Amino acid sequence: MLHRLKTALVDSYVGAVALGYLLGEGVEQITSVFIAPFSQWVQLKELHRISPQSAHDPGFSLLSSLPHLAQGIFYVLIALALLRWLYFPIKVKIGSRPDIEETAL
Repeated sequence: MLHRLKTALVDSYVGAVALGYLLGEGVEQITSVFIAPFSQWVQLKELHRISPQSAHDPGFSLLSSLPHLAQGIFYVLIALALLRWLYFPIKVKIGSRPDIEETAL
C-alpha cells in the first residue's frame, strides 16, 4: 500500500508540491526567528506608550523566537524525510556479492 501511495505522489506531482510547501513554511518560520523579537519589542513599546503603568522599559526577548525556530526545524525535517522517501530509493544488496546493488521497488 505504501508503494502505491509513493507512486501516486510522485506521478501526480502532489509530492513535489507538498515538498515545496513544507520547505517554504520552514524557511518562513526560520526567517521569522529574526523578526519576532523586533516585532514584540515594537508592540511592547506601543503598549507602554498608550498605558504607562509599568516602570521598566521593554527590551529584546530572544525567547519569543524559539517557537518559530522549533516550527521551522520541524517543517524542514519533515520535508527532508519526505524527499528521501519519495525520490531517493533504498539500495538493496543481492546475494553474496556486495559489489552488486539493486534499487528496491
